[in-house]
Amino acid sequence: EPTNVGIGAIIFMVVDEAYRSRNIGTLALEVIGAIQAYQGCDFTILVADDNGSGDLIKWYEDRSFTRAPKLQDLMGSPNEKNGVSMLGFTREYGVEAWNNLNLKW
Repeated sequence: EPTNVGIGAIIFMVVDEAYRSRNIGTLALEVIGAIQAYQGCDFTILVADDNGSGDLIKWYEDRSFTRAPKLQDLMGSPNEKNGVSMLGFTREYGVEAWNNLNLKW
């Protein structure tokens, strides 16, 4: 019996250097995760391209993403040529978290 899994993707996300260290990226991940969970996605996938420094990969790992080596080719980054494929859970946010999300725009 097949298992249905919903997957959302982050295609491009960047915080301008002038605005880093203000938790804007973390807030963006929370909003994206909440929206994707609300839409029925179980996971968020992305390719983290940090030009080899490892900083961006660690940033995502610190936010509960994990490397997804079996997705490298599928994500268009064989041998990590264009970055590291990563996977994060979205269901941890869920509808309740979406309803309680307190955004300060």
